[in-house]
Amino acid sequence: MIAVIGGGCYGCYHARQLLKAVRGGRLAGQRLLVVDRDPGCAAAREFAGVPEVSLAAEEWGAFLRAWLGSAERCSGTDHLVPAPFAPHLLGEWLAGELSARVEEPPRGWGLPFERPGGPGQLFLSAAAWTCPATCVEPAHCPVLHAPRDWDLADLIEERAASLGYRPAVFRCLHLAGGVGSVRVAEVLAARDRLRGSDAPVLVATSSHCHAAVGALRPEPVPAAPR
Repeated sequence: MIAVIGGGCYGCYHARQLLKAVRGGRLAGQRLLVVDRDPGCAAAREFAGVPEVSLAAEEWGAFLRAWLGSAERCSGTDHLVPAPFAPHLLGEWLAGELSARVEEPPRGWGLPFERPGGPGQLFLSAAAWTCPATCVEPAHCPVLHAPRDWDLADLIEERAASLGYRPAVFRCLHLAGGVGSVRVAEVLAARDRLRGSDAPVLVATSSHCHAAVGALRPEPVPAAPR
């Protein structure tokens, strides 16, 4: 299953591209699930009657809590396609899973683009230009006409460790048709690895070039009764 967040213009485009990949054999056998709170959203209209695509009419956060909490998500073939310009949904989901409070993430990354989003959210880019929405972030950057010599996800992990955070970097990598996705198995593995400690967490959803970053402070683990 591939869950596509958003049933508006971006979600429709993502689902359209992925549907081509399903029918063309690149993602053979996969099914698409578009998530939007509006049952009459653009995706519901565009993909009505399309057997490979279904709609979940739910709030994004509630959907993720239920979908990621289902045991069947451990199949290893499930993907999540984030929505551009959306809240940091995986950061919010992880905060709930770890019973953590949201804190302001560290600033001063020294990157070309660093801008605060909502409370406890920071948006970063290693690119000093506007990238096409469908860029697959190849090793040879089409803007620079030179090798891409950075990986923002790696940089975030290194910075997290140097500042005393445990990193939870969910990598959003090209899946098909210019659409990036996060592997659900990796999301669940990160949650399981982070449970049981009250050390702060730096959480990010990051491609090679762009990221949404947040910081979490888990509630202290109660002492075992004597």
